[in-house]
Amino acid sequence: MTLKKNIIAFFVIGFLGTIGHFLYEWTNDNKFVGYFFSTNESIWEHLKLLFFPTVFYSVFEFFTAKEKPQNYIAAVVVSVICGMLTIVTLFYTVSGVLGYNVDFINIAIYYIGIIAMLIKKTKLLKTPKFSGNKAHWVFSGLGIIIAIAFVFWSYNPPSLGIFTPPITN
Repeated sequence: MTLKKNIIAFFVIGFLGTIGHFLYEWTNDNKFVGYFFSTNESIWEHLKLLFFPTVFYSVFEFFTAKEKPQNYIAAVVVSVICGMLTIVTLFYTVSGVLGYNVDFINIAIYYIGIIAMLIKKTKLLKTPKFSGNKAHWVFSGLGIIIAIAFVFWSYNPPSLGIFTPPITN
């Protein structure tokens, strides 16, 4: 991916994720919208704001691209996982050090997650890693499993901290 494409991706994914943060509330808690965008302030729900906008953008990018790298799906899945792990790690590190949450820092962490995802995707697309047919199906399956987990746990979350909205000051 070129720098220009990464900048466009950053703004499109960032915009979709930002709008997605409010979409559930704006649609009067529409259950269908809640499957794809955050229904509460938990870290898990906020990971949807990276995952689904990246999937939507990547589908558009894939079908409009002149050249389609053989490892495109794998690069998207691995990079979005990298972005989500960046968000989780930074959120818990910063909130652990401070002892509380700061909204503008959490927003910055989201955008850092997008940048981490785009950097990883760009690096993977430049390599032949995960180019085989088997890798294509494994990473397609992994992406589908993640999407199903987001949808299922939207309204049936396990009793774990990542699914609990944090306390903010």
